[in-house]
Amino acid sequence: MLTLLATLLLSAAPPAPALGEISAPLGHIGNVVDAPPKGGVSDTDKVIAPSWEGCEPKGIYLMRLMGGAGRVLEQLQQSLDRAPGAEKKLFGRKAVLTEVMKQLSTSRFEPKVSCTAPELVDGFKLELAGQPRKWCDAKPDAAEGEFWFLTKGKPAAVIFVQKGGADACKPRLSTVLFDAKGVGRVRLHADWGGAVSATMVGERCQWVDYSLDADRQVFLPVWKSCKR
Repeated sequence: MLTLLATLLLSAAPPAPALGEISAPLGHIGNVVDAPPKGGVSDTDKVIAPSWEGCEPKGIYLMRLMGGAGRVLEQLQQSLDRAPGAEKKLFGRKAVLTEVMKQLSTSRFEPKVSCTAPELVDGFKLELAGQPRKWCDAKPDAAEGEFWFLTKGKPAAVIFVQKGGADACKPRLSTVLFDAKGVGRVRLHADWGGAVSATMVGERCQWVDYSLDADRQVFLPVWKSCKR
């Protein structure tokens, strides 16, 4: 009897709100990978210049990516706003993305990395839930790997840079943005030899993935959960 009741309750559960699609492009990140800056690498703009064997020199402009990620936050918020109740269902509260934006806008680069190499999905995607358990000093001349931006000692963003997969000369960048409590809420994955995608990470083991429908040039949201 109890099993039957539980089944009926589950079947009666309301479907996840239909979030709005996002028209391409996702963010403004087309100029993040560009020619190296004239006169060398800029500390102010936080430009790195990886020199991968067999590849032409290039500059990866991390501050441009940070600005582009801000635009992604705006697009994600608009997607949520088109589905009343979606924001509370996903995060359990409102203004989470506003909080992430505030963290991002007041952050500063810090020369530190995780003492333990992060696990990567699909070879380059970060899925960090929070900051590292232990920090180590970053190499001052690092041109790939982790680059952390903090606000008042708490993580605001991390960008992971590495060479491409099928085409080693086309970089792959993965970014995680954090709320004021240091919880990773937004992931942005950009493969210059492939596709761009984004994820909003909510509470209760649920998240929303956005992937490109190339034919329609829109990013489609899909609710997911690890609960069955």
